[in-house]
Amino acid sequence: MESTFKVIIIGGGPIGLLAAHALYCAGIDFVLLERRQSIIEEQGASIVLYPQTFRVMHQLGILDVLLPLGTELDHHLSFTKDGKVFNESTRYRRIKENHGYGPVIFHRTELLQAIYECLPETSRSKILTGKALQNIETHDYGIAVSCADGSTFQGSMVIGADGVHSKTRHLMREIALKGNPLRDWDTEQPYKSTFRLLYGAFPASSLPGEGYDVQSSGKSVMYFSGKTRGWFFLYDKLPQPTTESNRYNEKEVESLAGEFADFPLNGTLKVKDLWPNMSATGLTDLQEGIVKHWSLGRIVLVGDSCHKFTTHLGLGFNNGVQDVVVLCNILRARVQETPNGCPDAETLAQVFQKYETTRKSPECSLTTDLENSGLETRMHTWSGTFYWLLSRYIAVWSIVEDFIFRFGISPSFQKAQVLDFIPALEIMKGKLPWRL
Repeated sequence: MESTFKVIIIGGGPIGLLAAHALYCAGIDFVLLERRQSIIEEQGASIVLYPQTFRVMHQLGILDVLLPLGTELDHHLSFTKDGKVFNESTRYRRIKENHGYGPVIFHRTELLQAIYECLPETSRSKILTGKALQNIETHDYGIAVSCADGSTFQGSMVIGADGVHSKTRHLMREIALKGNPLRDWDTEQPYKSTFRLLYGAFPASSLPGEGYDVQSSGKSVMYFSGKTRGWFFLYDKLPQPTTESNRYNEKEVESLAGEFADFPLNGTLKVKDLWPNMSATGLTDLQEGIVKHWSLGRIVLVGDSCHKFTTHLGLGFNNGVQDVVVLCNILRARVQETPNGCPDAETLAQVFQKYETTRKSPECSLTTDLENSGLETRMHTWSGTFYWLLSRYIAVWSIVEDFIFRFGISPSFQKAQVLDFIPALEIMKGKLPWRL
């Protein structure tokens, strides 16, 4: 029987690092294994944080470092591809009024660096790079993780925070089907893609705080302006939905960018104006879905490893944070209740099942957020007459927006949980109360 309880985190992205923060605050030992050679690598994507996530960041002591790095979104317009404005939404102001702060957009690399550097030095020393996951073996007494470089790590459980193409999820599936080949389990590629996404970053080209969209049949654009850089997201509907993971080359990137060249980004800029000055770009299929099985034995998944949204509402990262919160709340309580502080495999399975059940239940907004994200993507790409009418002529009415916020967006935000073992003053104060 192991003498200390230890968690092995797979993946050093933002969700993996937040899991490290939460475990440190919970007094639970951990090691984090990242396949890349460095935790901080320049990437072109942005991440939007909402007030429910700021509550958790405040608890972890990260918020005061984060906020100066981001840009609060405060102005939203919707354009047709010929540059006509057909809607000026108050969505950002409503979020701020209702929940204490508007959505804030961050450059992913800066967000990651801030989360990493806010960890105590003792915790940063437990974050190891160049550790590509190769295999997982479970035992009655614990779990062993082996990496491609030949190193092995022993622990009590594994948290797979290694993203949409999760190696942890892949190995978990192998273990499940090896035990019973007829067992009902997720497919090798559990997510479906209906759209592909070309994203990019570039030097700031307009006033900060703009969060605009451009809509057309089969294609749409999201444009965000920050303090020092801007980002666009170009959405292209695939000919057919697919579960395959396509890889795109530079020629395909240039070709798709050309199709969007004359699309506006705001009142003065078009895609072709910024394309020569891009600092980073990427083209990927846009997966959607929720995995059926989030755990097996001593292994559990969080973030994109177990659910993936389209990016129109920016809710993916925020839901990954909620995964960490719910899991760590339940796990810490069980560790403290166990006489030797080391829950056995059966107890961990119960913890993981409670975590998954909670996250998939009406207590949380996961399933609603998935549906709303997909709905917005289909509305903006006018994916059929219904979506075109809804986006172009119905959702533009203020009474409709009132209804959406009152019965959809705001209740979903209010459901968000915080870490129950870190007392903190509530700093996100708006018109609406938090439920927890």
